[in-house]
Amino acid sequence: MKKIFTFLSIAGSLIVANAQNLVQNPGFETGTLAPWAAGWVSSYTAPTVVTDAHTGTYSANYNATATTGFFQNVNVTAGAQYTLSFWFKVSGSGNGARLWSSFLDANDGVINLVSDMNNDPLRNNNLFLPKDGIWQQKVVTFTVPANATRLQLHVRTYNNSNATFDDFSLTTGTLAVGEVTESKHRLIKNTLVKNETLTFGAHSKDVKIYNMFGQVVKAASVKENQLLNIAGLAKGNYIVTGTVNNEPVSQKILVD
Repeated sequence: MKKIFTFLSIAGSLIVANAQNLVQNPGFETGTLAPWAAGWVSSYTAPTVVTDAHTGTYSANYNATATTGFFQNVNVTAGAQYTLSFWFKVSGSGNGARLWSSFLDANDGVINLVSDMNNDPLRNNNLFLPKDGIWQQKVVTFTVPANATRLQLHVRTYNNSNATFDDFSLTTGTLAVGEVTESKHRLIKNTLVKNETLTFGAHSKDVKIYNMFGQVVKAASVKENQLLNIAGLAKGNYIVTGTVNNEPVSQKILVD
């Protein structure tokens, strides 16, 4: 199978370059939570704004003793495509945390992205965020359903779980070729892979390959010139992340 990889690099986070981030106070750098709020269930409590940040100074943290969550409503356009991303750390003996977002119509009625929530990338289908104790990124691309006017951007944390969130981003469109600049570091050498393997150009202990639902489909620690077999990945776009010389490097790849 022919695999063509188009390389993109984003310093620090995966965003659409030159696009406006629609999330307010996305990294909690005001030192407060607002306009984020606890909810939408009345028993949910607000997270604590702490000085354990992915970037900047602050992030939002739960050390949960029951299911809880926080949210922010963001205006969106029906039929338009958006990319949502955020960074997180999850640990503990409980179920952890996950994205649990939905859409609202003009009357504040809830509209799920699809009729079956198990296939909704913003809810059940996104699964629990992986536990690792280190900063990881979630990336989801979706199309706003008809009649929706707002995205209720909501994350949950579950009993006996510690979860920290930072650097939320919601932008129009998808991560696209030519919209970002190349990194000075080269994580992967080959731009055309004929034998279902990636060849790495640098050491990285935290390589992860994400599908466009933000799910990790492969993880590895690699050395320079090491080959990584990617047989079994379906056709489509993926994000490869890693750290080279202490700089986060992210590359969008296309499996064709």
